[in-house]
Amino acid sequence: MRLPLLLLIGCVLPLTACSTPPKSTEEPKAVVDPVPQVADGGTVKCNPEVLEQFNGKRADEALVKQAVAKSGAKHVRVVKPGMAVTMDFREDRLTINVNDKNEIERIGCN
Repeated sequence: MRLPLLLLIGCVLPLTACSTPPKSTEEPKAVVDPVPQVADGGTVKCNPEVLEQFNGKRADEALVKQAVAKSGAKHVRVVKPGMAVTMDFREDRLTINVNDKNEIERIGCN
């Protein structure tokens, strides 16, 4: 009695993998991070001219906050060696590349 039941289950389970899900009537929507706007209607941009002073310094939380404040960026990312990052360009983002010792090797707006 058990063997036929196990054989039946073994035959039915693979068939369920071949079934298609029900079709949705809604179109999938892309998730897009909106570009921040300032009060006068323009967009927020990062200012790269003020960032050279941070090269070679240790990237602790206080220094990162200071760099964000001086640059005018709205977003920041700290990139460590071997870390995967997106290649999209954002005018309002500050990217800080650090080495193994957490020292800033490159800092810029993108």
